[in-house]
Amino acid sequence: MTSNTLNISRADIDTDATEQFKTQAKRLRKALAARDVSISHAGSLELLAQSHGYRDWNTAVAMARRNIPTSVSDLGIGKRFAGSYLGHAVTGLIRSVTATPTPGVFRVEVHLDEPVDVVESKRFSGFRQRIGARINEHCEPVLTNGMAGPGLSIDLLLRESPDA
Repeated sequence: MTSNTLNISRADIDTDATEQFKTQAKRLRKALAARDVSISHAGSLELLAQSHGYRDWNTAVAMARRNIPTSVSDLGIGKRFAGSYLGHAVTGLIRSVTATPTPGVFRVEVHLDEPVDVVESKRFSGFRQRIGARINEHCEPVLTNGMAGPGLSIDLLLRESPDA
């Protein structure tokens, strides 16, 4: 079983979106208490995140920042990131960033914290942890020719190390 738990410091959090989530979690906790269901504050945050389709609270906070632009110029070897790969929320470490012959297209290599199963079959799995992908200046996935396509997007840079 894999986990996308992120270590995010207070400085990394978009307070508007996060405060909205926290307010909703308080309402959820209060509504459950009215029905004689006791739940901790952390439990209500986790339930709220899952009700929005996120794996856990930390992933919800990270995805709330998706609209904050990240630029290729911000990327660097050894920097930690959060983003998505083929529909999976991921975190990892940037291994390299290089320009390609196509203007505005860059090749990025990353090492994910947790392997991602990229196969949608019930008969077998295909886990990937080291990924090479093409992105544009805004860190969005593109094809070789620069047109939008499936792949890796780097949505935000994390400030903390994975061991923090």
